[in-house]
Amino acid sequence: MRVKHPVRSTFNLLFRHAMVEAQLIVTRRCNLSCGYCTEFDKTSECIPLDTLKPRVDALHRLNAINITLLGGEPLLHPDLPAIIAYADRAAQVSLTTNGFLLTGDLIGRLNDAGLANMEVSVDGLSADRTGYIQKCLKTVRSKLELLRQFARFDVHVNLVLCEQTKGEFTDAIRELNALGFSVSLGLLHDASGSVSIAGADYLALWRDYYAHARPFSYIDEEYGAQLLSGKQPQWKCRAGSRFVYVDEFGNAQFCSAQRGRLNKPITEYASHDVSQHGKTHKGCEAGCSLLCHYRDSAVDNRPFHAAAAMIKLATRGSLRGGGVA
Repeated sequence: MRVKHPVRSTFNLLFRHAMVEAQLIVTRRCNLSCGYCTEFDKTSECIPLDTLKPRVDALHRLNAINITLLGGEPLLHPDLPAIIAYADRAAQVSLTTNGFLLTGDLIGRLNDAGLANMEVSVDGLSADRTGYIQKCLKTVRSKLELLRQFARFDVHVNLVLCEQTKGEFTDAIRELNALGFSVSLGLLHDASGSVSIAGADYLALWRDYYAHARPFSYIDEEYGAQLLSGKQPQWKCRAGSRFVYVDEFGNAQFCSAQRGRLNKPITEYASHDVSQHGKTHKGCEAGCSLLCHYRDSAVDNRPFHAAAAMIKLATRGSLRGGGVA
């Protein structure tokens, strides 16, 4: 992952207790309909740029270090480069996409807009006949080649580990590493965020990933292994403090899986909200497999562990100043 402004980010993180990440929905519409996804529709209009600007301003005011643009499929938004450029003024900007709509021209415009990081979702080597898995390496390989050729931002690939992908999982990891991309893992979860898989076979794949691949993060290595072993380790989620999710209506939420619990307009969100929610257990931590939230929370929960994991990542060459791996 690229850290675009390391000095500013470190100061905000340690002294201003800033948000590590804010996720901002720019559209609910998606060009796919993956079986495990609950975060898309086929009818929503893209959220206008002028509507998004005050939400971005609010995240800047809260000193969010990274703003991640989400969908649906954010590449469907006609003003995406303008959104990135606007958010880039006071935060680094990341983007999560299925990659299907990438072109050389669009990549160039994302470069010019100042995009720092892109996560491309690739669930396996090939799609399954049921349509449950639609984002496969066979389909997006040419898009990954375009990114290798033209992207000036950092790119990594995210795989979802589940019953439909585990048979080709190891081969997918190795092919992606051979293409030069680091890989993050998502563990299949239910609508509330609780892990939906476990067992010795999944645990073995998880262990193999950390032993032989180029992981995106080591912070959640132990935690993910415990989940796949059937355990529910205790921890404090810092959602609403180190992390916030801004839905299509402009409301701050704890996360995508716990929408409706916080429900406060992000434009009204203030430092006392950040402080309050950093102190409370959310009650949904046990079994949660939204690993990005675990990583963001580790800044407070296990700071020395987080620092050691970052050092390990850097020494294995996965933490860089920019560009495609």
